[in-house]
Amino acid sequence: MSEHAPQVCPLTGAYLRPHFESLLAKAVADAHLAKMPLTVLWVDVDETQEGNDTRGRAAMDAALSGLVDELAAELDGRGPIGRMEGDAFAASLYAVTQDMGARLAEGLRRRLSARRFRSESDTFHLTVSVGIAGLRPGEPYGNLLDAAEAACVQAKQAGRNQVVTR
Repeated sequence: MSEHAPQVCPLTGAYLRPHFESLLAKAVADAHLAKMPLTVLWVDVDETQEGNDTRGRAAMDAALSGLVDELAAELDGRGPIGRMEGDAFAASLYAVTQDMGARLAEGLRRRLSARRFRSESDTFHLTVSVGIAGLRPGEPYGNLLDAAEAACVQAKQAGRNQVVTR
């Protein structure tokens, strides 16, 4: 990546995917060396397109920024947050077990369900589906990230607004 390429999403403050993946690759290598746990959360906003259509892109953009604020508050500095695609985010949690990651993800899910976001015409809640994957011995970072995303897909298929571990 060029040293002049942006590393942070200007809307949300989360790392952009290429930079997040480089941080995750280093964290995975460090976790393997130190034999420490590492957990990845994949957080995807439920029904974003419907929100864009009914509330407008500006309201949903503000809600995505609020999601990252809530995720950062829930994680309390435990690891970096990346914007993986439009409405999907990931977090890399060094020295955090998969069980602890699941508790943090459930806390985030509850926080967002309770928070009210504003549009020009109403207030609304966001729900998220979260996939969690803990690092396995010798596993490369790409497999870990894919496993967290696959668990998130399972959460969506199971009805959304839930947390699934691989």
